[in-house]
Amino acid sequence: RYASGLRAVVRSHEPVKLVDTLVVGAIIEARSCERFEALVPHLDEELGRFYYGLLKSEARHFQGYLKLAYQYGDAADVDRVIEKVRDVEQNLIQSADTEFRFHSGVPTI
Repeated sequence: RYASGLRAVVRSHEPVKLVDTLVVGAIIEARSCERFEALVPHLDEELGRFYYGLLKSEARHFQGYLKLAYQYGDAADVDRVIEKVRDVEQNLIQSADTEFRFHSGVPTI
């Protein structure tokens, strides 16, 4: 629901479709980072190291996607897309969600 909800705002024509897709990917990776960071302190040492490695990887992906979005898009447009995607994301995170997943909204149960 989360990723498909974010992808729903991607414009359908190039070159802006690429930019929008990169921004959506960056936001998803950034949120993964936050969730991994929240989990790591509650895990045993071995699993914590594994998830910390995922956190670092997701951070690189986030930065890379944003860098590419700015490289291939107009900076002012990229900024607008980021705000649009963040607004949609906020709605997805704060709305009721019937399934509990890594990226989900408020549980309905």
